[in-house]
Amino acid sequence: MKILHYINFVIIILLLAGICVAEEVVVSGSLKQVQTNCLEIEKIVDERENLKNMEVVLAVDNLEYNWGEDEKNMCYMVNHKSVQEIGSEIAKLKMYIADDDVANFRVSIQVIKLHCHDYLHFMGANMHNVL
Repeated sequence: MKILHYINFVIIILLLAGICVAEEVVVSGSLKQVQTNCLEIEKIVDERENLKNMEVVLAVDNLEYNWGEDEKNMCYMVNHKSVQEIGSEIAKLKMYIADDDVANFRVSIQVIKLHCHDYLHFMGANMHNVL
């Protein structure tokens, strides 16, 4: 009878470890994709004189779409308030494109990358997030 308790305990531990690994893969992949998109946008902005061109608009739309999809998945695993700053900064990017405000656009890109970098350090596989 005791062996059954040990088997159940091992199954629970393996299940929790699987959840931690799945969370790490989804969260890290999503945040790294946002960082990659931000780097691509920075390269495009460096090549252009202004923000009002189709390439920048499409790159920001792509970032917004990818983040929207990833944010839906991440809301099941992490606190939504922890990741909503990225979405608000992406909305600011669109506003800066309309105003052709390159300086603030670059600052918002840096803020997004900073949030992603910080979140990669504390959002990961740990028992607190599982419980």
